[in-house]
Amino acid sequence: MNQSKIGNLLAYLSSKVKDINLRKLIKLVYLIDEESVVSRGLSVTWLTYYVWEKGPVAPCIYNIKQNGGDFSKYVNVHRDREEKVIVTPVVNEKESALQFSKKELRLIDSIIRKYGSLSADELSEITHKPDGLWDKAKKKYNPNFKSSNGCSEIELNLMDLIQGDNEKTSVYNDAYEIAVMC
Repeated sequence: MNQSKIGNLLAYLSSKVKDINLRKLIKLVYLIDEESVVSRGLSVTWLTYYVWEKGPVAPCIYNIKQNGGDFSKYVNVHRDREEKVIVTPVVNEKESALQFSKKELRLIDSIIRKYGSLSADELSEITHKPDGLWDKAKKKYNPNFKSSNGCSEIELNLMDLIQGDNEKTSVYNDAYEIAVMC
């Protein structure tokens, strides 16, 4: 995991999306990776996402609710009046943007424009869409969310998004090997 890149993504998103709560942040990060894999065959973060009741979740991001978790030098967290975990940047927007290529930044900004004004519930409708990765995995493995506090150990395979596209699959595999080595 490239902690710096992911931390800067969290800071960038929390600086661009006003009063972003943790659930919405998790969904936006997932949608960025999903779109990046579909359009370029590459993940921005190379995070591992799991099938949780509320959608695809990367646990290391979920864990920022504990004083910023592994990303405390990039984001702060606090609870609002409704007890939602609100994420604010520690790193400023311009500094965090330096971590990304121009293509990545355009993709991230397009996801913010497209989804940034939606609520976490509205984003859930998107990440839970019929025949989406989350929906297919949920149907295939039928996790018992009630007995596991809404969590599961079922991994989503982002490569399934580009199944049948040999060129993007090759790009994904090559980039994954490099990402894992770093």
